Amino acid sequence: MHAIPGYAPDATALPMLLEWFDVLDRGWLAVLRVQAWDPAQREGVNVLRPAGKRASPVNQTERTRLRSLLVTGTGNMEEWLEGLSTEEGYGDALERLGLQQGFDDLFSRTLSEMGGLGEAANNPEGMIGTW
Repeated sequence: MHAIPGYAPDATALPMLLEWFDVLDRGWLAVLRVQAWDPAQREGVNVLRPAGKRASPVNQTERTRLRSLLVTGTGNMEEWLEGLSTEEGYGDALERLGLQQGFDDLFSRTLSEMGGLGEAANNPEGMIGTW
């Protein structure tokens, strides 16, 4: 996400970017749920593990780092979108392109899983009990 602002926003490429973010969101959700990744379905799946084998869940420090990366990255995307070359504001351009909701929902699955949406995003108590 840190590399994307190095490129000029292009309205024709934004749907592909949103699709990539959606797959990334599904991937992080699978990691948080300790699931295997099914590349055909593009989502996490539960798998039976052999007796005595278990996967390590994401610890609280890793969750906090991930949350920080996603929140910061999403903020950077908002700033980056301001460079969208349109006569209207970027919000109006995204709405016209039918992409506003997609950008509003960036990483919503992952952040919901961690308890980090809305007002709770700035409240560390929202993450209690997630490990």
